[in-house]
Amino acid sequence: MSSQRSPLTDSTNPDWRKKELAIAASNAAKLGGSLIITWSIGLVARLYIPRFLGPDLFGMLNFAEAFTATAFVLTDLGIDTYVRKEISVHPERANEFVGGVVFVRSVLTLLTFFGMELVLRATRSPASAHTLVFIFGITQFFTIGNNTSAGLLQAVGRVGEMSAYSIATKLIWGIALGCAIFFRLDLWAFAAAYALTEVVKSTVLFRLAKRYVGFSMVVNWRATRAVLIAALPFFVSGLATKVYDKIGVSLLAFMTSEREVGWYGAAGGLVGLTMLLAPLLGWVVIPLFARSAAKSKEDFYGMVRRSLEFVVSLSIPVSWLMMIGADYWVSFVFGQAYAPAALALRLLAVATALMYVSIISFNALAVLNYTWHMSLVAVGGMFISPLANWLVIPRMVSLLGPGGGAAGSSLATVITEVGVVVPLFFFLGRRGYDRRLIVNSSKNLACAILVTCLHLWLPTRFGFYRILIDTMVYTIIVLSIGGIDIRQLMRLVKLRSALRSEQAAQSD
Repeated sequence: MSSQRSPLTDSTNPDWRKKELAIAASNAAKLGGSLIITWSIGLVARLYIPRFLGPDLFGMLNFAEAFTATAFVLTDLGIDTYVRKEISVHPERANEFVGGVVFVRSVLTLLTFFGMELVLRATRSPASAHTLVFIFGITQFFTIGNNTSAGLLQAVGRVGEMSAYSIATKLIWGIALGCAIFFRLDLWAFAAAYALTEVVKSTVLFRLAKRYVGFSMVVNWRATRAVLIAALPFFVSGLATKVYDKIGVSLLAFMTSEREVGWYGAAGGLVGLTMLLAPLLGWVVIPLFARSAAKSKEDFYGMVRRSLEFVVSLSIPVSWLMMIGADYWVSFVFGQAYAPAALALRLLAVATALMYVSIISFNALAVLNYTWHMSLVAVGGMFISPLANWLVIPRMVSLLGPGGGAAGSSLATVITEVGVVVPLFFFLGRRGYDRRLIVNSSKNLACAILVTCLHLWLPTRFGFYRILIDTMVYTIIVLSIGGIDIRQLMRLVKLRSALRSEQAAQSD
């Protein structure tokens, strides 16, 4: 093998940024391909479950999942963000804290189960709710551990096998759900399908992480304590983010009915399709940002601006499409029983575009070590969310009747996301955006407004054809005015191809 360095892979060359972008594109392609396949496998099941169960039973299932996720946020410890930020640069540090983190999480899990049981008894919840919460609690324990194992693999760039196994475990999940539906089992079977998947995935990902990262399960209390202290801002941010993301469902259940929770859950399931890229961004962006910041602040901010441009270019049209077709999507997928969820879907679609911006901003601030700034913003969101839900839900129920509670919780989500994005941009500073980003965002937003006017002008008798016409017109306009830069995407594809060719040549 030749010892001569290539222009693409030489870290002393000014073109090192191309190398990092190519690596990020390659990992994103692997993870994204896996994500698309697993999403496709689960799509039919996720969209069919609300129709099969009906609003009331689905509302109970959705409540149990959200309640458990909120309770288990304490066991996250902020480790995952710390892992992607630090291990991508110093992989040897994983050996110092993984064993201690697993032990601490196990103890916290037992305390969490005890606390959830007390709350359920205090609220006189039915026995079925206790069963669902217990099963979802097991699911959460393994899910959080899987996130850490995946974070270790993503930090060191070993994502190929993980992507393949993710597809296999998703198949297991789909089969388990299919059995629950075919045999018409009780709600516990639907929750158990999630638990089974996470247990299998935990076994696989943990072994892969040990193999490629090389850590042992020795408990080093001094190192574990140091890591937990370093990850404390991420823990606070994660705690607050999870609370303001999930608490609305619990408040909606306590303030209205399980049917409203079912409508809200259906809208959330549909709008979740627009959040397909959200986990991919977290997996790829932090290692990319961390390595670029270690080289040059200017290159780091350049990557932040282009990342924001990318998510805006994709999130606005996708959210817009979900908004204009909300009535059709809800009725077609879930049936007329879920028709009141249409307004909730429109409002949540607005929130998703804001969420993408906040994800990039959060990751950028994490790499800049503005960790307590992030925590402050997240804690602010944690207070805004319950207050907004408490104020908005009763008024929307009074104003709209059925579906008003779901719409009110969705509106509270929009209010919370605005309250999060604004201070994030303030802390990111002027270098976090440029004229190109502003112009590109304005083009996409103007195009969405213009085509929405066209949608309202077209006769309703056109039915689904209105959406097809809207989509074609939007695509033509946004491409003609440069709202989506095709040339930049093609350059990224070429960079990835160049990196793969070079790696293949070096391995020969």
